[in-house]
Amino acid sequence: MRYLVISDIHGGALELKQALGYFDKFSCDYIVLLGDILNHGPRNTVPKSYDPMKVGDLLNSVKQKIIAIRGNCDSEVDSMVLNFPCNAPYGYINLKLKDKYQKIFLTHGHLYDIDTDKGIEKLGLENGDVVLSGHTHISGIFKKDNGIVNINPGSITIPKGGTKAGFAVINEDNIVLYSLDGELVDSYEF
Repeated sequence: MRYLVISDIHGGALELKQALGYFDKFSCDYIVLLGDILNHGPRNTVPKSYDPMKVGDLLNSVKQKIIAIRGNCDSEVDSMVLNFPCNAPYGYINLKLKDKYQKIFLTHGHLYDIDTDKGIEKLGLENGDVVLSGHTHISGIFKKDNGIVNINPGSITIPKGGTKAGFAVINEDNIVLYSLDGELVDSYEF
């Protein structure tokens, strides 16, 4: 299985259309949305390509392929225009590797403590597990002292922290971060 991972769309229709173009290019099976789908939120500028109804249309056209969780800028009313479940605060992917399973915890990034042993124990995570999250809009691979690997694809619409707009692809043996222009940014091998 291959997964295209997108976070922090914030209503950017042109950027979403560009990101979805990588679904076929990388032969993906599913799209993982890590929240903040339609609304820009009070701390972000309104994207030039802001068109939440178009974002809804684009995503609804591939609704059977979507695994989505809720971000801090998402509301229940958003789900009225989205034809797929998108209000769960977290999710999991158990990726089958050659000789084991890799647990990947999906979250937006604003609700759960993954920096402490108590926090990861509460989530059922352990050393070597991967947490995919967005929220900060900063693309990167962050290895925590407790053995958790936090991977953030960044935002396709409003990148921050000097990173480029980006997304990720989960493959059979790694997670690769790309810029929205398609250049390789970083990768994590399982």
